[in-house]
Amino acid sequence: MKQFSIALMVLTALSACRSNKLEVIAHRGASGSETENTIEAVEKAVELGSDAIEVDIWRTKDDSLVVFHDRNTARLSVDSLVVPESEYKALRELSIGGNTKIPTLREILEILPSDVRLFIEIKCCWEEGEAGNVFPMLSDLLQGTGKTNQTVIISFNPAKLKEASDYLPKVPLYWLVWEKKPVDELIKTALEYDADGLNVHFNVLSEELMKKAKQNNLEVFVWTVNDEGKVAEIRHKYRGIEGITTDYPDLIKKRLKLNRR
Repeated sequence: MKQFSIALMVLTALSACRSNKLEVIAHRGASGSETENTIEAVEKAVELGSDAIEVDIWRTKDDSLVVFHDRNTARLSVDSLVVPESEYKALRELSIGGNTKIPTLREILEILPSDVRLFIEIKCCWEEGEAGNVFPMLSDLLQGTGKTNQTVIISFNPAKLKEASDYLPKVPLYWLVWEKKPVDELIKTALEYDADGLNVHFNVLSEELMKKAKQNNLEVFVWTVNDEGKVAEIRHKYRGIEGITTDYPDLIKKRLKLNRR
């Protein structure tokens, strides 16, 4: 009986440790070190020990799923192409950030380690017509690569999460929020669209949000935090956050490790 009690105490302690662990999510890959949303950025994020990686996807004119953030390529390339209105071949020919290429989502999935999650932001969430019809293709791709169980879907358009649940019923869905709104409104919207939680800008965080999210069984993630002091503040002030998205996963993981001592 005594041995059972000791074993139970150990399991409880281990469970508490796991529940206190914050998932560190590399924003667009390790975008503080490599060109964002590229193979190189994803590989670097893995090298730096990221728990998860966030990327952005679009559906191209010829029905490819590509990884890129902006609707237009001008910020990262000398050429300006509208991603959802372009064919993949033309996008692939561009040099991004100097000497890298725009990858397909398949390429990212194929190099994703089995113990790293992938947060996929649906950038085409406001597109009309076929450009915004992404989930049948995405579902087939995830099943074909065997990565469905490692995937998370995030979107600023909560209606897209509702649509995602029809094709990916077992994939976690989080509503991205960038502006402060009444907490009750945030909770109501998340529940209405079947979200598993909220993924909010750090300025949106509040004790009220954390309390009401917990009451409604909604998880809370936060983005994009690059300041080590801000991470320490968030961890201390807002208990229950599931994960932090950052451009510098190595620095944030180091800070979190120091805070646990």
